Amino acid sequence: LWAFATLGWQPGDALVSGLTARALEVQGGFNPQEITNTLWAFATLGCQPEDALVAGLTARALEVQGGFNPQEITNTLWAFATLGQQPEDALVVALTARVMAVQSGFSPHEIANTLWAF
Repeated sequence: LWAFATLGWQPGDALVSGLTARALEVQGGFNPQEITNTLWAFATLGCQPEDALVAGLTARALEVQGGFNPQEITNTLWAFATLGQQPEDALVVALTARVMAVQSGFSPHEIANTLWAF
């Protein structure tokens, strides 16, 4: 989905459904970049992800929270805000703590987008 979103192409319902089903199967192995890219793609495409996918990606993000870099934190929060979804409190707490841990690595753009997302 990330490639379609990057190219500005709407992939169609069948493809989104198929990729969502596959993501649900493998999300337990996602790393922070894959979590972020998936959420970013849905937000950029203007397509609401299934609740089960959001729940699974959130659970996985909590498992790998220590691996999020500034761009991944920013893009994850931006995606939730753009989708009009409130992330689970536990995820907000975890990503906020991660912001504090890696704040020296934030670019001005990442700072602005993170603050906008809140």
